[in-house]
Amino acid sequence: MNPLNNKDEILNAAQKESYFGKEYENRAGIKSTLLASFVSLIVGTILFLVELFVKRTWNIGLIAVAMTASSVQLLYEGIKLKTVWKIIGGSIEALIALFFILGYIGQVIV
Repeated sequence: MNPLNNKDEILNAAQKESYFGKEYENRAGIKSTLLASFVSLIVGTILFLVELFVKRTWNIGLIAVAMTASSVQLLYEGIKLKTVWKIIGGSIEALIALFFILGYIGQVIV
């Protein structure tokens, strides 16, 4: 067995392991971000419902935050992956989020 081939094989194996390790880290980071967004959405929904049923008021600021996070996620992914339906969906969600943001500002000012 040629020692040079063995070194090349070891180098190739190390490079593959390094690549797959980074890929695993990237996927873990994406999953953690999605999980954090989902949990935040659930907590925001619970807070919204508690305020709605206890105080009989609508805190549309929480809806604005959730819609903004969702629209940014869709828009970013759509732009990076060049997916038209995600860009359109994110744009629509951004407009809805803007509506809720303006409504919240109106509630606070009045």
